[in-house]
Amino acid sequence: MNAPITFDAEDIEEDMEDHNNPLVLTLPVAGCNIKKILIDGGSSVNVLFYDTFKRMEINDEQLMSSYYTIYGFNGAPTKPFGDIVLQVDARPMKVDTRFSVVDAPSTYNAIIGRRWVHNLKGVAATYHQYLRFPTLEGVMEIKGDQVTAREFQALENQLNNELDEQWKSRRARNKEAAKEKEIDLISKKFLEGV
Repeated sequence: MNAPITFDAEDIEEDMEDHNNPLVLTLPVAGCNIKKILIDGGSSVNVLFYDTFKRMEINDEQLMSSYYTIYGFNGAPTKPFGDIVLQVDARPMKVDTRFSVVDAPSTYNAIIGRRWVHNLKGVAATYHQYLRFPTLEGVMEIKGDQVTAREFQALENQLNNELDEQWKSRRARNKEAAKEKEIDLISKKFLEGV
């Protein structure tokens, strides 16, 4: 349990040297093999998206009351349907994990935050694309799903480009509207002066 957790150049695959991919894992959760789990060290809450929750065939009656609201990047509040404790299997470690079940669109099936990583005493390395953690049997590792991470990064880049184009278009329309308003004010002042 006291073995050092290290990462080195040998952990990097040739095609990974210049990447910006998130760490995406596949983990057994409550006996279901869940793909597309984002490991988010910036999140203080674990999120299970409602469509994944339903595919796991868990009844809504098993949800407990959620005592907080989740705020996204844009500050928009999301109230979870409820919370549920499910076992996440990071062999040989099994961690009972509290998830907030949220009905929101996402490219991921779940988001696991830093509390879970801390419970493992683990280190999540996005650059190296590994989660490593100490066990009685030595340091264990779970390798990130590079194919999924690349797909999501490409989707995110495409979405960001589309949003940039929308913002530029909106800004150009606002500038044009401001010019027209300025011309109207000049015309009005000219007419009043006549």
